[in-house]
Amino acid sequence: MFSRVPEEILQRALPAWTAQEPLSPDGAGTAGRFRFGSVVPAAGEGCWLCTAARTGRAKPARLYLQPHTRVCPRHRRWMLGTHWIGGSPAGTEQIDLTGLPEMITAHRRHLSLLRHRPDGVRAFEVAHAVAVSWWAQQWPEDEQWPRRALQLAPPGTDPGWWRLLARDAVTYPETVALASALVDEGFRRRLLAESRGHLPHTLADTPALVSELAQITNRDWLPEKIASTSAGPLLVWVHNCVRSPDGADAADRLWTLHMAHRPRPITRELQAYRNGSKPEAVGGSPSRGRGLRLTPEQAFHTGLAHARAYAALHGHLAAPIGERFNGFALGRWLSNHRKSPAVPPEHVTELEALDPWWRPPWTVMWQRTYYEARDHARARGGLRPERGFPTTNFGLGEWLHMQCTGYDDLHPAQQRLLSDIGLTPEAVRAAQPRRKHMATHFERTLAGARAFARTHGTLVTATADTVQDGSKLGQWLANQRSKDRAYQLRHGAPSPRALALSAIDSWWNPPWALKWQRSWHQAHTHIADGHVLDAAAGFPGTSRALARWLTNQCAQYDTLQPDQQDLLTRIGLSAVRARGAAARPAEREADFAVGLGYARSYHSTHGTLAAAISTVHDGFELGRWLRRQRQHARTDADTGAPQCAAAKALTAVDPWWCPPWSLAWQRAWQHIHHQVQAGHQPDAMHEFRSFAPDERAWLRWQIRHYAGLHPGQQRLLADIGFTEESTRTRPVTPYAETALEHARSYTAAHGSLATPYCAVHDGFPLGSWLARQRLLAHNANTPYAVHRALTMIDPWWNPPWPMRWQRAYHHARTTPISSTTHSWASAQRAAWRRLHPQQHTLLTRIGITPENRTSTQRRKATRPYPPSPGLAHARAWAKETGNLCVPKSTHHEGFPLGTWLIQQRRKAGQRRLSPTTLHALDTIDPWWNPPWPYHWHRTYHQAHTCHRTGQPYPPRITTWIHTQHRNWPRLHPQQQHLLNTIGIHPG
Repeated sequence: MFSRVPEEILQRALPAWTAQEPLSPDGAGTAGRFRFGSVVPAAGEGCWLCTAARTGRAKPARLYLQPHTRVCPRHRRWMLGTHWIGGSPAGTEQIDLTGLPEMITAHRRHLSLLRHRPDGVRAFEVAHAVAVSWWAQQWPEDEQWPRRALQLAPPGTDPGWWRLLARDAVTYPETVALASALVDEGFRRRLLAESRGHLPHTLADTPALVSELAQITNRDWLPEKIASTSAGPLLVWVHNCVRSPDGADAADRLWTLHMAHRPRPITRELQAYRNGSKPEAVGGSPSRGRGLRLTPEQAFHTGLAHARAYAALHGHLAAPIGERFNGFALGRWLSNHRKSPAVPPEHVTELEALDPWWRPPWTVMWQRTYYEARDHARARGGLRPERGFPTTNFGLGEWLHMQCTGYDDLHPAQQRLLSDIGLTPEAVRAAQPRRKHMATHFERTLAGARAFARTHGTLVTATADTVQDGSKLGQWLANQRSKDRAYQLRHGAPSPRALALSAIDSWWNPPWALKWQRSWHQAHTHIADGHVLDAAAGFPGTSRALARWLTNQCAQYDTLQPDQQDLLTRIGLSAVRARGAAARPAEREADFAVGLGYARSYHSTHGTLAAAISTVHDGFELGRWLRRQRQHARTDADTGAPQCAAAKALTAVDPWWCPPWSLAWQRAWQHIHHQVQAGHQPDAMHEFRSFAPDERAWLRWQIRHYAGLHPGQQRLLADIGFTEESTRTRPVTPYAETALEHARSYTAAHGSLATPYCAVHDGFPLGSWLARQRLLAHNANTPYAVHRALTMIDPWWNPPWPMRWQRAYHHARTTPISSTTHSWASAQRAAWRRLHPQQHTLLTRIGITPENRTSTQRRKATRPYPPSPGLAHARAWAKETGNLCVPKSTHHEGFPLGTWLIQQRRKAGQRRLSPTTLHALDTIDPWWNPPWPYHWHRTYHQAHTCHRTGQPYPPRITTWIHTQHRNWPRLHPQQQHLLNTIGIHPG
């Protein structure tokens, strides 16, 4: 030991002496972690009188200050510690406790607590946070703390400054008293008995606890001050105590103290006081949001603004978790704040001002249903529980009756809320259930269904708004269909209720869409009225919608279900007649002229006819009409017929009304075209930061896939400033010019741009900038101007092999031969056949060739070694699969073949693999250790298997093949050869 101090003494003096350093994820070495100041214990000067008595000198001794070591009972001193403000200490280190005997008494009680209670340290932390939160209130009724602070203050001290500096000393007796109460088992049992297992919403729900705290702290006025507390460390401790009274991890949860509730360090309080800002009691300063879009305070106030608007509209904040309000995920935001016990008290206060029950100790669903009952009671003038809640709907009435039956088990605050809407204990005892006799209700509604079927001939025409004999028949039928489908999935047969409905209408719940069945019933009614469906003539005498539906059924007759075909036969559409139906209903000129007029009006407003199918313009279903016209035009084009007059008229309105690409593309182009016409030009750097995110992504997609676009799409893109030349060029920005100057200077000094990622040149992050340019060059089909300039500076700034090889080559080129470069050169000779031809050229320039091996040979082994057992398993695996592309987790007959091969590849790279094993593996599979990334080789073998077996490539392999086409010039020649063997060629 350099200090000559025994280790056992250092362990007592230095708290971090025996602390274990955190290990890295792989278990080797320490992990790199930031250490914040709050982790280091407070330090200061020890008692001057004790130091002088032991050392005989006036020089002070510094030590770590724990809460129980700040008091010197012998000399009645309190160690404040050293508080650095603006680079200099605060000045006062110790204060005299003479005249305050309660401080010494509290210290003895504190030491006894630590000796007898293992959780005394953590309990003191919680009690300290509670005491400081009370201290920050500055209650006018409190006389003890101001008197104590005045008695401790040196003459001439600023009262505001001293109040902050002596905070912990002033509150020390109350903190110890609170800590002793919190660890008391009897105190906790009384709390649990009082709460009856319910989480208190405020401390007013635990009056006995509040009274006992007032007695402990000798403050009779305390209950009325803290009863309304709905946030803070004390309420969080009460919640943890109620939630987990027992269990292995109960103690850990019980003493959890969140950062938002921790007392603010005295140093920061003093700094804020000096700067003139308002000091805070607990919590840290808001994060400056380094690298974030919003700081936590800004994010909270953004959500608070949406919550304020929601509360103004709905009168509460009981929003469902999936609720989105004005595009903001308000439900998720409120749920996160409800579940987090670390919400700062000031945030809780702002939310409680909008809704006192925004964070109830019960489910939000209960609170939301309560608000529904409250609004109903206000609108209807009472709930009348003694009559079974007659004015409520069935669901709300059932919920209210459930509250009445379980009234005694509810939270006291829930009982108070129910009393506010008339459900007092007396009314609850007289409540009657609001229930329907389900069998009677079914029979009654079934009778209504019979009456509806007699009138309309079917049940499928009943919509959600259909009411029959006072019952919502349409909604009831929809529910019965859903229940019957679920019943059939479980039992494989219709339910008894479904059979009763089938006796009324056999197709009340068809296996196809109800819209189809309704259209068929409309056609059946048309036949029953004495009309005939003439398929060959295009179904004259029917409405346009019905004629269109009948024509579609004829066109797709063979794809219909057998039952659908039988139903069509019943209305005269047999298979023979369906095949002889007209291609489509004849369009009347008058009808087309009306639609064309609406199309011209829509085009004059929006500049395009690429309307969605749901578009309705001035009451006319223009989207469906245009889709039908496109279907007609495409049918004519497929059959080789000339363009009809209708298509010519629409082409005159909009040449791209029926494009050969998707209408979504056309609408996106039109939207950007409007912005360009308004003067909103895309920037030349292809960043498009001034556009919306979806528009930005669309524009970048067009640039990346410009060559594969339709010529008509390319002409349209030219109208908004994108030509083939503009998509391939990217001008050099002023920032890029500065980066190029640094690149030239770096190359002149070092001879290469093979920089590490962390390289900084004259303050410019050249390494990270070059890495970004290499990534852009890898993803671009054509080089940018910046990349051409970099190639002029260093032809090998972005080689097709790893940059670490290029850096090693540059080191070997500029460094005299040493053991390091000699080993690297030997490794290149050993791997010569796997290197890129251009790597051969570079190595030859510095005199490294496969022939100029040194005469030094590896010393032969003096005794033979048995062959590795992995070779037999490798041969067996290669015989089955044809390669040694083995996943790491592979075991072959119990042998870890995947791990073994990884070890052999590592040894081969380090030139530690025996020649016998190397030759054997090369014989089994020449590409068992490829010079390219192994994941590429594994994907290649998957593509090779699909090619060999004739199976189609899966989407992932197809994407990989497209990537190889794009990166073909950068591939290793042997990679290109392997790709050629499975039919993948450049282009």
